[in-house]
Amino acid sequence: MRIGIDATNLGSGGGITHLKEILTSFNISSLSANQKIIIFSSTEVLDQLPEMVQVEKITFTGLNRNLFNRIFFQLFFYDKEIKRRCDILLSITGDYIGAFRPVVGISQNMLLYEREIWKKIKQPSEILRFWLIYQKQKISFGNSEAIIFISDYARKYISKKLNIKDKETTIIHHGISTRFIKKVKSQKTITEYSFSNPFKFLYVSTIHEYKNQWNVVEAVGILREKGFPIELSLVGGVIFKPAGRKLEMSIQKVDPINAFIHNHGHVSYDEIDEFYNSNDGIIFASTCENMPNILIESMASGIPIASSNKQPMPEFLKENGFYFDAYSVDSIVKTLIEFLNSPQEREINAINALKEASKYSWEETSEKTFEFLTSIYKDRQYV
Repeated sequence: MRIGIDATNLGSGGGITHLKEILTSFNISSLSANQKIIIFSSTEVLDQLPEMVQVEKITFTGLNRNLFNRIFFQLFFYDKEIKRRCDILLSITGDYIGAFRPVVGISQNMLLYEREIWKKIKQPSEILRFWLIYQKQKISFGNSEAIIFISDYARKYISKKLNIKDKETTIIHHGISTRFIKKVKSQKTITEYSFSNPFKFLYVSTIHEYKNQWNVVEAVGILREKGFPIELSLVGGVIFKPAGRKLEMSIQKVDPINAFIHNHGHVSYDEIDEFYNSNDGIIFASTCENMPNILIESMASGIPIASSNKQPMPEFLKENGFYFDAYSVDSIVKTLIEFLNSPQEREINAINALKEASKYSWEETSEKTFEFLTSIYKDRQYV
């Protein structure tokens, strides 16, 4: 069986991490001599993937030019190339709309479905972009033989939005790199900190409207005024410019000299674990996620977490965090006060969150993904 992976629309970030990890973690010896994995993408993406026996990386001129050239190639030439090379296709971005069958899609982006976020974005071009991708995914899932979800929340939510009752679905969680797994950091009372030696909060996430970094900044400023010796580090690049401007305005208002708010911007994925190691508490204020990898990595770090109460965060963190309404500065302030005043609960939560995070591995993700593709191919009598 020849398994094709459509990564022609794969951008930077989590999608590449997912693909790289399931390939690296795959037990290649489980393939017979006549089996292989074929990955279609741009040279930029393929260069980031490992060189492996029985894994073939294929690109085309049309995938390495502008958006128009990529779409033109996908519409008129791509299917022929897939058909002569593959027996089944995995759409890693869940948006393949060609004629090849069978296809299995993956759902990774809840922004396509949670329209209340669109109302907050207010930028027509960004909303149009989401709408067009949503239409592609709707077609793709309609044509798919089966769909892989990465959270129970996403499966339930999307199943209500799309007519996919006749589709076979499964949940295959993302894994976690072992380098994020650390021992639980011993928790101290807030009185053991001072403004010269503050309790250090960390928020890792890209900057977009649904990430709410400005509310966290304002909450930290209020807590400083109340006498809590804390500081905040922000890690993540701007992926939506209006949100980036909103964050900068908030920082200028709360801490114009950057005394206790430190915005580090984009940091390489390979360096992020170093930030976890040097901080005391995690804040995660996103309100639109599918399976929040950053939250899972935070859980693995052994550091206590204050999190948005929006699903699917409680699905993964369970009762092992301090929850707040990320749209409410007052709610964040109240939760962080409880967090700071509860060192014993912080430590217990961190211990239990680490146990939960330890359940996820890329080896299991990889094994389940390729087993599911094989079963779909065989069960549908394509063999």
